[in-house]
Amino acid sequence: MSKKEEVQVDEKLVKEIASLARLDLTDEETRTFVSQFKDILEYVSILNEVDINNVPPAYLSSAHQGVTREDEVQESVPTKDFLSNVPQSRDDYVLIPRVHTEQ
Repeated sequence: MSKKEEVQVDEKLVKEIASLARLDLTDEETRTFVSQFKDILEYVSILNEVDINNVPPAYLSSAHQGVTREDEVQESVPTKDFLSNVPQSRDDYVLIPRVHTEQ
């Protein structure tokens, strides 16, 4: 990687990434990740050496373009039968544990 394009991996960057991922890292874990991130970026920097001058851009990741099917209305499982298989319900709704908490 040229110095111009090089990402500066330091403890501040690792802590920002950890914060976005809602990870609470110790100082030791932060130092470990700094080292690991640097190793990863150094390893993938070999891609900068690949000659892509005569390689056309890839616009689609799949050769299967426009594969669709017709929608067909099908009968659903009756609500009473469905709710008999859930751990907890109220009225005609499934109750689940809260997954998002205010911070």
